[in-house]
Amino acid sequence: MILRRLSALAVATTAALLLGACSSGDSSGGFGSSGGGGGAPLSCPVPVGPMAIAIGGRANEPEPSLPGPVQQAAISVVAGASDQKVQPKFTVVSVDGRPTVAGSDTYRTDAGNAIAAQDDQNAFLSGLGDAIPTLRAQTPEADTLGALTLAGRSVQGSRPGTVVLVDSGLSTVAPLDFRTEGLLAAPVADVVASLRDAKALPALNGATVILAGIGDVAAPQAPLDTAQRASLVALWTGIAEAGGASCVAVVDEPRSGDAPSDVPPVSTVALPPPPTITPGKATALPDDGSVGFRPDTADFRDENAARGVLGPFADFLKQAPARRIALTGTTARAGSTASQVDLSTRRAEAVKALLVSLGASADRITTKGVGSQFPGYVNDVGPDGKQLPGPASTNRKVIVEPSA
Repeated sequence: MILRRLSALAVATTAALLLGACSSGDSSGGFGSSGGGGGAPLSCPVPVGPMAIAIGGRANEPEPSLPGPVQQAAISVVAGASDQKVQPKFTVVSVDGRPTVAGSDTYRTDAGNAIAAQDDQNAFLSGLGDAIPTLRAQTPEADTLGALTLAGRSVQGSRPGTVVLVDSGLSTVAPLDFRTEGLLAAPVADVVASLRDAKALPALNGATVILAGIGDVAAPQAPLDTAQRASLVALWTGIAEAGGASCVAVVDEPRSGDAPSDVPPVSTVALPPPPTITPGKATALPDDGSVGFRPDTADFRDENAARGVLGPFADFLKQAPARRIALTGTTARAGSTASQVDLSTRRAEAVKALLVSLGASADRITTKGVGSQFPGYVNDVGPDGKQLPGPASTNRKVIVEPSA
């Protein structure tokens, strides 16, 4: 059945579970439909305690379903509850522009033998498995951070709990709106600090957090490349850790398929195209996972990835002796002007060194650093004087100007 909020229902009998239980003759409902509840084991222990699952049937990502490791986590909680004689509460949070608790129920059993206990477990899990695919967004946009916060609140209690987020992670609601240019590539520490200042970090307070489907999208959202997905996974991991999670597990099992139909719209997030070299046309090497730098250093985040991006630039120089490249480093407006110029110069020099290592001639590459003093600078300081992660990331780049 369509999930309804707990306040709209009275808890009657086991046959009327809020999560849509079916008869014990059904072994597992939606459980086992994607890998039999298997998949790679989680890197975190799953406590026998409350569990909240934030997931949504929303635009721009596949139909809602539970990946195998998440199914297995729910199974382990229910099985452990019978063994330890506890009654964990399960909550489903619907992810949309205004997240809500879609349904909630407590697993209980008074079975007198193992077979009856197994029947109770199967009936409960069937209800959960059958209910998840029926979730549908009610409000436009996607407040993934708000859903994670609501799920965290739902597992607070005397026993440690588990929070599951099954979502692409491309939130489109402030204060974590990935439509903001540069935010997807911003350093995790900067985004976390901004959320902390805004008092917007989720209160996870010792919960185990499971992240699934991060970066997996459906049309019309453009797919993320490997570096963009890695950045998004790192960001949500950092948010969960900063919110007090005891352990964060990332499920690599991909989610695919079409988005649900007849749901409110979610804005697409524009993804920057990979830098390409065109004679006579300037291009920017963005501060992202493929060719960006570690914070406040001239060290590439991933030198191998940077070599892959810069290979065609080195080839451009090698193809004709008259060709030249000018590199201009820029930074966000942080620290003194002198420190900005120094850092941006060293980053331009790092790009040059990598090009030379790829076979380009050093005498055909010029470098300079201008800090935050450059045309196209985007204001990256808020009214309170604190740096804005998205614009700051946009301003951190090396501009490549190839000769015509």
